[in-house]
Amino acid sequence: MVSIGWINSKLAEPESSAGFSLLEVLIAMVLFSISLLGLLNYQQVLIAQFNHYANAQHAWRLANQALDIYPAAIENEQKLQAGLWMLNVNAISMPSGCEKVIAQVTAPGNIDVTLVRWICR
Repeated sequence: MVSIGWINSKLAEPESSAGFSLLEVLIAMVLFSISLLGLLNYQQVLIAQFNHYANAQHAWRLANQALDIYPAAIENEQKLQAGLWMLNVNAISMPSGCEKVIAQVTAPGNIDVTLVRWICR
């Protein structure tokens, strides 16, 4: 049997471990927000690096294409027509009858690409 004194003392005690307090919830939300902001910043850095490497790869392909079709010029490239990218193709004639062809591409984001090809006919 259960004594009545035990029941009365049990009802008189407030339960302090019934759940989380408001302060604990606020601290947890602040920590979660800081973590989420850090992850979002990390994602932005990854996207910026991906775009930089994609632009660098496109610059290498553009320089190679300019050398492949030399002496013709690239005319329909959208990035060149926008004016932010620059392509310079220079040829230096050598006494041996060969040409040293240099293709240089400059793009935003500090991307400078130079390819050199010797063309002997």
